[in-house]
Amino acid sequence: MATEGDRTEALRASLVPAYKRGIPHAADLASNGEVRPLLDLLVPADGRASEHQRARTAHRMIVTAVDALTSPRADAAAIMLGLVSAPPGRDRGITARKEAAAQQHGISADWFTRSELEPMTLALAMELDQQLRRTEGRTVTDPYRYRDPSTLPPPPPATSFRPRPAAMPPPPPAVPIPPRRRPPAEQS
Repeated sequence: MATEGDRTEALRASLVPAYKRGIPHAADLASNGEVRPLLDLLVPADGRASEHQRARTAHRMIVTAVDALTSPRADAAAIMLGLVSAPPGRDRGITARKEAAAQQHGISADWFTRSELEPMTLALAMELDQQLRRTEGRTVTDPYRYRDPSTLPPPPPATSFRPRPAAMPPPPPAVPIPPRRRPPAEQS
């Protein structure tokens, strides 16, 4: 079993390709071979969950970890991972994302790479590791467990139904409606 530091280092190493490619959608985790190790670290294949479910869970974990960081680090991480959309007409490559992330810190892209990228990556890896540690001690860790309908509680009896009161009575007509006149053929 890997120690806590080893897992953090593995997460940190697998975040670097995620910065290069960007992972704006869960499908990017499953379809791209470079970021696939990140998916396997966050949600290991166990034969019960589909690739789609694993990718959605891993992407949700990444978004939660980014949200847990403090600003401007959280904003820069979201930009580097491609979680926020680029302005129209801008290149969506790694260089444009580094420049946008550096603007969050008020520094140049080169200085961001030298001084801020590594601590941000470590903080993000530690947040992801924290999420993984929270699920390890649980007895039920399978989020995709099929719920057997026989274990669900029965529905309430029909006699307990109470219709909701109308929110507001219908407004009165603006113009009074005159009584309907019968055509002359009906007046006999």
